[in-house]
Amino acid sequence: MSIMDNSAIERIATPELAADTLALLEKYRSNDDVVFFIGRLVWQGNMASCAPLLLEIAADTTRGKYARIAAIRGVMSVGADELKDQLWHRIADDPALLDRAVFAELLDWAPLTTRGVDLVLRTLDHTAPHERFKATGLVHAMHEFIERLPVMADAADVHPLGQLIDGFSRFLEREPYVERGECHVSEEFAWLMPAALHAVDRLVAARSTAALQPTTLAVLRNTPALRFWRSGDIDEYKTSLSQNVHRWRELNDLLYWTSVAACRARMEAKGEVLRDDWQMAFIGHFWGFGPEDFDRCLAWIAEKDGDDRYIALSRCIQLYIQADRPSAWLEPLRAAVAEDPGLSEFLESRLNPKPSPAMERMDAEHRRWKRKNDARNRKHKKDREDWVRALQANPDRILHPVGLKPGEFSGDQYHLLLSAMSSGVSTSREDGADWRALIPEFGEPVARAYRDAAIAHWRIYRPTLRSEGADTGSTPYSLIFAMTGLAIEANEDSAFAQRLTPDEARLAFRYVTWELNGFPGWFEQLYRAFPDIGREAVTTELLWELKHSVGEQPLHYVLHDILYHAPWLHAEVGSLILDWLRANDITNADALRYSLNILAGSGVAPETLAELSATKATETVLDEQRPRWFAMWVDTDPSAAIPVLESHLAGLSPEDGSEFAQQFIVALLGDRHGAGVRVGAYRNAHDLKTLYVLMHRYIRVTEDIERAGKGVYSPTTRDNAQEARNTLFNMLIEVPGPDAYAAMKALEQEHPEPEYRSWMALRARQRATQDADEPLWSVERVRDFVRMNPADSAAS
Repeated sequence: MSIMDNSAIERIATPELAADTLALLEKYRSNDDVVFFIGRLVWQGNMASCAPLLLEIAADTTRGKYARIAAIRGVMSVGADELKDQLWHRIADDPALLDRAVFAELLDWAPLTTRGVDLVLRTLDHTAPHERFKATGLVHAMHEFIERLPVMADAADVHPLGQLIDGFSRFLEREPYVERGECHVSEEFAWLMPAALHAVDRLVAARSTAALQPTTLAVLRNTPALRFWRSGDIDEYKTSLSQNVHRWRELNDLLYWTSVAACRARMEAKGEVLRDDWQMAFIGHFWGFGPEDFDRCLAWIAEKDGDDRYIALSRCIQLYIQADRPSAWLEPLRAAVAEDPGLSEFLESRLNPKPSPAMERMDAEHRRWKRKNDARNRKHKKDREDWVRALQANPDRILHPVGLKPGEFSGDQYHLLLSAMSSGVSTSREDGADWRALIPEFGEPVARAYRDAAIAHWRIYRPTLRSEGADTGSTPYSLIFAMTGLAIEANEDSAFAQRLTPDEARLAFRYVTWELNGFPGWFEQLYRAFPDIGREAVTTELLWELKHSVGEQPLHYVLHDILYHAPWLHAEVGSLILDWLRANDITNADALRYSLNILAGSGVAPETLAELSATKATETVLDEQRPRWFAMWVDTDPSAAIPVLESHLAGLSPEDGSEFAQQFIVALLGDRHGAGVRVGAYRNAHDLKTLYVLMHRYIRVTEDIERAGKGVYSPTTRDNAQEARNTLFNMLIEVPGPDAYAAMKALEQEHPEPEYRSWMALRARQRATQDADEPLWSVERVRDFVRMNPADSAAS
C-alpha cells in the first residue's frame, strides 16, 4: 500500500487504530511525508487522541507546507474546541512568515464570529506576500470565509463583516501607496481589495447600517481608483454594487459627498481647487444619479456651502446634458443660481464649455496613465505568450508535473483551468470542462494534455464528505480540477458509467455533493449503473444531514438538492426518511420542509403519511413544528385531521391561534419558497369550504396587510398566509360539480366576515350560470343537486 493512496487510507482509518497511530506519529514526527499520511489517517479515522501532537506539528514554522496542512486538518477535524482555539492563537501570535497555502487551510476552519475575524486579521499580519500568478488558495479561501460570515441585524452589538472590513482597511492604508499616492491603497495589500469589496457587497445587499461606516465607504471610494491605476493587476470580484448603491439613496449620497471630500483633500494638498465632480468621476464610481434624481441634486445647490454648491451644480449640469437637455430643466437650473454671479457664470460656461487648464491637466494625466497601463498590459501579454510557448514546447509538464503531493495540482493546470472557464462567476463545477476552448490560444497538444490531466486527477484526488468533517462551504481548486476531469469523461463517453470499476464508481460518488447547484449531470447515469453503491453513498450523507439539522440555519446539503434537483431519487430515499422520522424529530424547520416534500413525492402511501403526521401533530414536543405536521395530515386525511385542527385552534389564545393558523396554511399551500405538501386529499368542495371558513376565523381580513402601491417589500408569514387563505376559495370555485355550488351557497350564510356574504352569493350565481352552459346533466347529477340543495329546488 502506498502511503499516498487515499482509498487505502480510508479502508484502514478507524478509531480503534488510534493508539497505534499515535505511537507511529511520536516515532516519526520529524518526517514530513509520514506526517502527511498520518494527518489524513487521523481525520478520516476520527482519532482524537492524536490531535495534541498534530497541534505541535501544525504550529511549527520549520515544518513543510504539506505536513502542516495535514496536521491542521487533523486538529480541526477531530480535536477538542480548546485545542482548535490554541492552534489558532499560536499561529496568529507567531511572528514568523506564514505560508499562504497553510493559512488557506486554517482559514477554512475559522470561527464565524468576531473572535474568528480577530484571529484571521492577526494571522494576516504575518502572512507571506502575495504573488499574483502563484496559486495558493488563500484568495479563494478568503472569499469563502466572507461568504460564510453572518450579516447581523442593525441592532446587534457586533458585526463580524463590519469588523473584517475595519481590519482590512488597516492593511489597505499601509504605505507605500499604489501609483505614488495617486491611489490611496497599499501597494503590498492591494490584493485584499476584492475581498474587502465582497464583504461590502454583502452588507449593501442586506442594507445593513454597517455599510454606512467610514471604512466601508473608503473601500467603495478606493476600488475604482485601484482599478483605474492597476487594471489587470488585481483579481476582480463581481458584485451588484453598481445597482445596489444607487438604489439605496442614503448610501449613494453619502458615498458621493465623502468622495468629494476625499478628492478635495488630495487636490488642496497640491494647491488646487475642486469645483466640478468630473475630476473624481472619470475614474469610475459606485454612486450614480439618473433623471429621477435631478430635483434632489438641484436642492443641494441651496443646501450646501462654499465650493460644494459648485459641485452640486456640476452634477445637475451633467444630468441635464445626459438627459439630452430637457427644456423644462433649464429654467429651474438658472433660477437656482440667479442670486450668485459666480454660480451663474459657472453654469453658462458649462452649458457652452471650453477646455479649462484643469481639464487639460487631467487629460494629460489620463494619457500618462494610459501609457503606463498599455506598457503593463504589454508585459502581461508577453509573459503569457512566453508561458504558452513553454507549454507548447513541453505539453507533458501539464500531464506529469514534478514535485507535487497526491491531490495537489500544478500552477500550469490552475491557469489552464481558469482559461477554460467560461466566465469569472462559476455556476457549475463543469465550467472548465470545455477543453477545446483552449485550442485557439494553446494548440491541440496542450489542450489535450489539460484534458488528460484533469481526467487522471479525479482518480487520485479524494474529496472529503460532510459526514467525515469536510466544510463544503470552501472548495479547493484541486477539487474543481478533479470535477472538471469527471465532467469531461462523462460528456465524451455515453457509456462512461458502465466502464467504471466499482472502486472508481465509489470514488466518483464522493464528488456528487460538491456540485455548485444541485448535482452533476452524470449523477443519475452513475446511480443507475451502480445502484447499490449509489444508495449507500446517498444514505450515508442523508442520514448525517438528518442527524445534524439541529440549528436555525439549514445545512443546504443533500436534502435540498434531492428535493429540487433529483425528483428521480425521491422514491429511492422516501422509505429512509420515513423510517428516520418515525424514530426521530428534525429540529430545523427547512430540513423538515425538505423531508416532507420529498416524502409527498416519493410514492409512499397517503395512509402511511397520514399515520405519521397524525402522530407527530398530536404528540410532538416541538410545538413550532406542529403546524407543518397538521398540514401534512390535512393533505393526506382531511376528514380525520380537520376536526382535530379545529379543536386545537379553539384551545389557543387569539394571538397564538392566529399565528398557528398562519403557519399551518402556508405549510399546506406553500409560500415564496415553493409548493406546500402535495398529496391533495383536501382538494374537494367540502374540505376546502371548511378550511376557508376556519382560516377566516383566525386570519382575519381586518388585520390584513395592505401592500398595494407601497413599493417593494419582503413577504412575511402574514403576507403569505392571507394570500393562501384567499387561494382556498380560488381552489373551491375550480372544483367541478354541484358540491362546489352547494359550498358557495353555504358560505352565503356562514362566512365569518358578513361583508363577504353578498360576494359569496354572487359567485354562487355565477357558478350556477357556468354549470347551465355545460352539457345536460345526467339523472344522477340532478338527483345529487336536489339532495344537496332542497331549498333552491323547492323555490324553483
